[in-house]
Amino acid sequence: MLYIIKIKIIKFLNFFLRYFNLHIDSTVKRDEITKLISLMRIQDLGYNLIRVGADNDGGYLIPDILDQIDTCFSPGVGKIHEFENQLNKKKINLYLADGTIDQSDIRIEKFNFLKKNLSSKNEENETTLQSWIDDNYQNNNNNLILQMDIEGSEYEVINSTSKKYLELFKVLVIEFHFIEKLYNRLSYNIFLSSIKKILKSFHIAHIHPNNCQGYFKVCGENLPTAIEVTFLRKDLCLKNKNIEKLPHDLDQKNIKALPDVYLSKNWYI
Repeated sequence: MLYIIKIKIIKFLNFFLRYFNLHIDSTVKRDEITKLISLMRIQDLGYNLIRVGADNDGGYLIPDILDQIDTCFSPGVGKIHEFENQLNKKKINLYLADGTIDQSDIRIEKFNFLKKNLSSKNEENETTLQSWIDDNYQNNNNNLILQMDIEGSEYEVINSTSKKYLELFKVLVIEFHFIEKLYNRLSYNIFLSSIKKILKSFHIAHIHPNNCQGYFKVCGENLPTAIEVTFLRKDLCLKNKNIEKLPHDLDQKNIKALPDVYLSKNWYI
C-alpha cells in the first residue's frame, strides 16, 4: 500500500516538474535488491582460484583450469593487459579488440588485434561478439575464455549474444559497471536480464568489488560502482556450495591508494 502511495506522489510531482524539464524516477524496492544479490551468491565450484594478471587493477581470479583453455577473447583490452600477457606465456591464443587504442599500444609478443569496440551491431567501428568469434575461431572444442571490460557496453553485448555463443566459453570474466544505479528501474532491469541470461549456463565462482569510487548506499546495501564477476560453465562445476568468506586471499584493491571496499555477507552466505 505504501509503495502505491509513493508512486502516486511521484506521478503528481512529475506533473509539475515537467515544466522545469525535471523528472523523479521511481526507485527499486529493497527486497528486489536483496533478491538480486541472493541470485548472485558466490559458490565454491570445486576448483582452487588462481590470480591472473597484474597486481591491483587488471588482475582477476579464475578457476584453475587454464590447462583446458586454448583461446582467449578479450574486448576492451586497453593499455593494462598483463592478464592477456600471462595467458600468452601459457601458449593460449589471444584475440583482442578495442577501438580506443592502436595495436602498437599492446606490449604482447603474439596476438590478433581488431580495432573495433564490441556492441550489438556490425558497423565500421563496432562488431558483435558472434561475428568476432565466427571470423576467427573455427574449432569445435569450445576451450575458450572471455575477459570483458568494456565500460558499460557489457549489458548490450550480453543481451544481444545468443546462449549458444555464450556457451562456447568455459570461463567468463566480466566487469559490470554502474552498479550504484541499481536503484533506478531501467538500470535494475537491464542488469537483472544480463545476469539471468548468463546464469542459465554458468555459476558464479568469484566477485570482486572495484574500489575506484568507494561505496554507494542502494536500498540499504553498500555497493561499489563496478564488480568483476567470474563465471564457470555449469557442466564443468565439480560442486556447488556457499563459500565461507570474502574477500579471497588473492584479492587486491584495484586502486592501491584508495580505501578498500567489501561486499556484505549477503553475497556469499
